[in-house]
Formats: sequence, structure tokens, C-alpha cells
Amino acid sequence: MAIVTLLLRGLGRIAVTSSLSSSYQAEPLTLREVLEAPNFEGTEVLAGVSGLDRIVSSVNVMENPDIIPWVKRSELLITVGYSLQGWGSDVATLFQNLDDRELAGFGLKLGPYITEVATDALDKADRRGFPILALPATVSFDDLIADVYGARDSLLLGGLHRKSDREKELMNVALGGGGPAQVAVRLAQLVDREVLVLGVGNEVIAHHLGDAEASVEPDPLGSARFDHAASAPIVFGSTYVGRLYVFPREGPNSQYLPGLVPTAAQIMALAASREIAVASVDRRFRAEFLEQVLLNHLDRSEVDRRCQALGWTIKFPAAVVTLSPATLDATSQLETTRDLVGWALRESGTEAPHAIVNGDVVAVVGRDASSGGDPEELAAETASSVISRCAPGAWTAGISRSIGSLVELPRGWEQARVATKVTQVTKGVGATGKFAELGVYRLLSEVDRTLLVDFAREALGELFEPSGGRVELRRTLAVLLDTNLNVAETARELHYHYNSVRYRTAQLERMLGPFMSEPVRRLELHVALLICDMVSGSDGDEQ
Repeated sequence: MAIVTLLLRGLGRIAVTSSLSSSYQAEPLTLREVLEAPNFEGTEVLAGVSGLDRIVSSVNVMENPDIIPWVKRSELLITVGYSLQGWGSDVATLFQNLDDRELAGFGLKLGPYITEVATDALDKADRRGFPILALPATVSFDDLIADVYGARDSLLLGGLHRKSDREKELMNVALGGGGPAQVAVRLAQLVDREVLVLGVGNEVIAHHLGDAEASVEPDPLGSARFDHAASAPIVFGSTYVGRLYVFPREGPNSQYLPGLVPTAAQIMALAASREIAVASVDRRFRAEFLEQVLLNHLDRSEVDRRCQALGWTIKFPAAVVTLSPATLDATSQLETTRDLVGWALRESGTEAPHAIVNGDVVAVVGRDASSGGDPEELAAETASSVISRCAPGAWTAGISRSIGSLVELPRGWEQARVATKVTQVTKGVGATGKFAELGVYRLLSEVDRTLLVDFAREALGELFEPSGGRVELRRTLAVLLDTNLNVAETARELHYHYNSVRYRTAQLERMLGPFMSEPVRRLELHVALLICDMVSGSDGDEQ
């Protein structure tokens, strides 16, 4: 069963994707068919006519020149041309890279940003059969994408007639504007079974018994029946929406469950697509608003007004918490992690502002002063709860000091980021650290980064960026300082012979000066190594 989905992604990226099960394959949508849609009327094919039969599975909007890592096979990439200003003939390289990624084509609006495409670039695209389109200047991208969505709907409905009457009824609920909860109700009625839909945080999205005579609904999470339930994930594109459960019971419709449940889950994904599309725009607005709040760019009345509209509450004293991804897999789960943060906050009884800001999940967590709660503790509990639900070694969290007003938020945000970076270096990925517990790192974080790096470079000399045997020399220096210059203890910790450590110590003193006998020099070196630890956890390449 083909499920057409529309997803508005972060940074204004908009995509239409298709998820197919093995039971039915819809006819593919070609670029030639897309160009027959009403809002594409007037599109001029500048090059690559021979590639118009390429399959279009999604639409992506180009807003920055570094788009290659974010494109997918069979996407139609469209742009207003702002990021192509000044490219000239270099745009040929972009066309080549997009074709190598097997995109469906590239569409742009010729207008104020780019008035023409270099002839040699078009010639190269034409030889490759990579379609270059001049899109209608007066039609919005929303309308163009809606046409693709409509074309996919037509293919979907054409194939739907091959499916069962039950699947048609469920699809009609979705196409009629019903959400996953409404689809779940209709499914329960059709099969006369108890149906449960759980969300990302295992919250109940829908629960229906399917038995009109039942007067009291049982606790949907209060039994061990899940092992025997027919279930399927509800996945929209790459977004996990939740899971559908249909609980068994003897009856005439039992034979329909194995095939119907996965299809019903896919239809729920379609039903969720509208909600997700709207939610994506809402999430982007929330992220931009939260960043303005964290930078103290808005006055209190404006913050209160917008928070009320969003259902957020900022209570002071508060603490800022950041969760930073440590792996590429974690980065791909930013939205899921943000949703988990929201779920954890709601579970603790607060609707605190939370969003993805600058690649981190950020929240401003507070409690009423009258409650006696410590916002730093609440923030730490929230972060630890979320990290425990994610893959091990994927996230690190930092907590700011308690702050008392909007004016202090920029400082709190910076403290949370520093705590995250330092915690990852000193405690490892997966830990949660408080700025108030950073010790000397807290003092160093208040100093301009350039000054810190300059100090460390001057103090350590060639050990600042060690290579070859210098790496072991710097490690020996660090352990020597940590053991109060105890050569025997250093040898045991490094698994070296005692005389080897003495020889390395003599080397270090020739390079760095007589630090064994000068306490001030030892202090300088120790501080320099701490600075290296701080910067290596984030932008070490700037050293």
C-alpha cells in the first residue's frame, strides 16, 4: 500500500515522500507527469529533456549552497536562486553532483537573484540527461509541492481500488481529514477489536474497545497483553509517529488482522502527514522564538504573549539545559529527542520552552519559587531521563546555574553549552553535567576563547598540537601533574618503566622549563592542559 506523505523539514526544507509495503507498488510518478500539473504550466525545460522520465519521489527546497549532503535519490530540487548568485559556470559542478546523486531534476526561478544559467553548464546537464527547469516565477513553492502531493494522491487512489473494502474505508477516513485517532476508531469498529495507538513517549494517542456494549474502558497500559497483540509501527517518512496495537479476540474478523494492521498503520501515517506538516512549521517557529528568548532579543510582554500562544510557561528561577548529539546517528534523531524532552517535561508537570537551536536540543526549565523545587535538579532529571531512553553514548547534557530573569538567559545558555562540552570531555558521552560543578573549568569559561588558546599555545609550545612521540610526552606531563610529580605513580599509571618516566621527565623539562622545581610553572602547564581539554570537546580544529 503506498502512503503519500508531506513533510516540512527544518531550515525550510520541504519534502514529499512515498513509503511502500511489499504487498502493493504504486505506479511511479515521473518528472514528465509532474510538469503536466496545473501550477507547473509554463515551466521551461532548459536542458536534459531526455531525462524527463526520471521518477520523482520527493521535493526538496535549496536554501544554501551546501545542499549536496542533504539531497536524496529521485528528489526534485527547487530554488529561487538566492544561493546561486555569483556561481556562473561553477553551477555545472552542482548539476554534476546532483546527477551523480540520481536526483530527478533541478528547478529554479529566473528572476531577481539569478537571471540566466551559464550555457556550458546547461550543455553539460543536457549531455547527462539531467533536467534543468525554469519554474513559473509567479507560482509559490507551496503550490508546486501541493501539485506533486496531488499527483501522488491520484496514484494512491488508483491503486487503492485493488485493496479490500476495509482498507478503502480506513483510507476514506484519512482522505476525509481524519487523524490517526479517527482511523483507530474506525478500525476498531471494522474488526470489533480493542485498538490502541501509542505515541513516541508511549503516551496514549487513541484507545477504542470496538465493543459498543462495554461500559468501562480498561487501563490500556495496565496489562501484559502486548505480547499477543497484532502491531505495526506508524512511520511517516523517516519520522516515527507511534505504534498501533490490535488486541486478539476470537471472532469472525480474526483472519483479517495480520494483513490489515500494517496497512492500517500506514494509513495512520498518511492521516498524520497533515498534522506533521503543520507541526513542522510550528516547530520551526518555536525554535526561532526560543533562540530570540535565549539571546534576550524580546521584552517580557512579547515573550509572555508568544508563550501563551504556544502553550509554554517560563517560570523563574529557571535553568537552561542543552542536549548535544555526539554521533551522526544522534544528529539524525534530533527531532525525536526534542519530543522526548517535551514528554519528560510534561510528565514532571511543566510546559517549559524546548526546541532544536543551533544543532542542540535546548529547554528553559523552571518551577514556581513557592514550590521549593530546584530548577537545576529538575533540568538534570529531565536530561538524564531523556538520555536513558536514547542509544547509549549518543547524547551529552549540560545544565546552567539557576537564573532569575530573561536578562540572564544569554548567560545561562552559554553556561549550559560550556557544561555540555566540558562534561563530554571530562565525564564522557552520555553524562549530564552542571555548570556549577565544573570547578576551575567554570572560571576558564568566563575568559575569551582566543585568550585561552593563546595562553595554552605559549605555555605548552610544541606540545600544544602534539604529533608522533610528542603525544606520549604530553600524556606523561598530564599524569605527572595529576600525581603531584610522583614518578613512581606515573610509571604505574602509564605502564612504563620507572627509568623511562624519569627520561621523559628530563625531556619535558628541556622543552618546557624546570616545572619540577617551580610551582608557578606547574600551575601554568596544568591550566594549559585544562584549556586543551575544554576546546578539544568542541572546536578543537580552531586551535
